[in-house]
Amino acid sequence: MTQEIRYEGTLVSTGSPQWIDVPFGIDEFHIFNTTTLAGGAGIIESRWNSTMANGTARTFTLAGGTVTDNIITTAGFTYEDSSIVTDGALVAVGTAITAATPAVVSDASAAGTAPLVGDIVRMLNTTGMLQIAGMEFTVTATTPGASYTLGYLPAAGFAAAATNADFRIIHTDLLSYPRKRYITAITAANPAVITLSVTHGYSVGEKITIRNGRDRGAYRFGMSQIDGLTATITAVNTATNTITTDIDSSAFTAFAFPTSAVAAAGVTHPHIVPAGENASVLSGAFSNPETRRIYLGTAIDGTAADVFNWVGIRNAK
Repeated sequence: MTQEIRYEGTLVSTGSPQWIDVPFGIDEFHIFNTTTLAGGAGIIESRWNSTMANGTARTFTLAGGTVTDNIITTAGFTYEDSSIVTDGALVAVGTAITAATPAVVSDASAAGTAPLVGDIVRMLNTTGMLQIAGMEFTVTATTPGASYTLGYLPAAGFAAAATNADFRIIHTDLLSYPRKRYITAITAANPAVITLSVTHGYSVGEKITIRNGRDRGAYRFGMSQIDGLTATITAVNTATNTITTDIDSSAFTAFAFPTSAVAAAGVTHPHIVPAGENASVLSGAFSNPETRRIYLGTAIDGTAADVFNWVGIRNAK
């Protein structure tokens, strides 16, 4: 006998694709646009089930008092279960990365292969920009078949653009929290503000240790004085993906990426790791191996301020 278990929630559309966390594995997912249902035209309901491919959806569109049933094959739902998912395959169609802030990757990956907004990509074979080879970045914008943006990489000071840009989508980042994060900038100021390459998830009050180690006897990213220091996070800016620390770095040497030629010999990328917690913030590392979430693509995410009800269904035996 099969028992239907339902998980329900509400969200307000931002007008952009977004993820919805679900507590357990699901076999079906439905979203209802209550704003459109209350009056208007457009998609009033979208459905997905586990037999459907990622990126697809069954939609019900209201127009002129008539509801049309359609199947879309792109920009629909994408479901991820971190307990079974593995990192993506190497994608090797990228041809350039701009030496700009933010950095934009020219990439011919079509929908279904191209990274989604919010995905973490590990950059590989970044010819001409080897100082970021092996680093991971959050994708902040994407145009499938053309480009995607590494929003937290301030590459304007790099000597040259990359002439190749392979990537691999990283899913296993979901397995634990808090996480190691790569550093892309540190201000020489009081207080020191650190920019991280991937959406970090840290909170005010958490303690982190900064690693900016030496390679071949030299600090390749500058700011040697900050290596090994432990700091408390005093502020978080989610828009810029920065954390403010209680470190006074105003007298430190500048932080800067090495040249691609220096990086070609191998470098250890600067990063932060969780170091502790205070009485009000849970920040010690813990396992979270069963994160599940579903992505609403551009075809079904509605317009800004639309209100959705959603239902996840699990068929348990």
